[in-house]
Amino acid sequence: MANDLGHLPKLENLDQENSERLETWYAKAYQDDNLFRTLATDELTLDMFLDWVAVMYGGSSGLDRHMVELCRIRMANINECFH
Repeated sequence: MANDLGHLPKLENLDQENSERLETWYAKAYQDDNLFRTLATDELTLDMFLDWVAVMYGGSSGLDRHMVELCRIRMANINECFH
């Protein structure tokens, strides 16, 4: 559910495990933590997303990494997302 600004709520205070996961996010993805903190409001959703990222970007999906990246860029473009 969106707040008055049209943004989804974000988890401000992370536990130790998610703080460590966020450090990995910064190192391997990017410095913007909005997506991570938004997904962290629901632990199961964050776990599923990070598992999906590990498969897609870890090389075990069987999909060409370049194709995965092209799909990511195209989806971001369609959704007017800067990521």
